[in-house]
Amino acid sequence: MDRPGLPSFARSSGFTLLELMVVLGLTLALATLALPSWRGLMARWALEAEAQTLLDDLRYARTQAIVRGQAVSICPTLDGLACAGHGDWGRGWMVFLDAQANRVPGAGKLVLRQHQPSASVQAITSNASALRAGLSYQPTGAARAAGQSLRLVAGSALRLVCISMQGRAALRPEGQSQCS
Repeated sequence: MDRPGLPSFARSSGFTLLELMVVLGLTLALATLALPSWRGLMARWALEAEAQTLLDDLRYARTQAIVRGQAVSICPTLDGLACAGHGDWGRGWMVFLDAQANRVPGAGKLVLRQHQPSASVQAITSNASALRAGLSYQPTGAARAAGQSLRLVAGSALRLVCISMQGRAALRPEGQSQCS
C-alpha cells in the first residue's frame, strides 16, 4: 500500500549512514586488534616453509649420496657457486656432487639443487663449527658433521632441524630448542 505524498525512493530499505559508520568502526577496531596476531602467524608459516625446504634438501642430499654411490654435500652459499664460510644458512644453500667429500664445489662437480635466501627468515645458524662449513653425505648415508642441529629464527618463532649421528635429518616440533 502506497503512502501518499512520499517519493518512491523514500520507501526503499537499506542501511543508514550512521549504521554504516558504526559497522565500519567496529570492523576497523577488530582488524587493528588482529593485525599483530596475523603478522606472527605469517612469520610462523614462513619459518615452517623454510624449515621444511631445508629438511627436504638435507634428505635429498642423503638420498642422492646413497643412490649415486658417491659423496653429496650441502653447504651455505652466497652465490650458488661456492660454499660460504660464514655459517649462516639463511643466505641460501646448495646441494652438489662431491666425489672428494671436501665440501668444495668446483669444475666437474654437478650442482643438484640451490636455494635462495628467504626474506622472512632472519637466520639459519648452527652452533657447531663443523656444520657451519656444510655437511657431506657418504655413499652409505652417513654424514660428516652429523649429530648437529640448525636453528631457524623468524621473529620470536624458532624451529630446529636435527641431524642424527647416522645422518638422518628431522624437524623438531615448534618451540623445542634441543635435539634429543
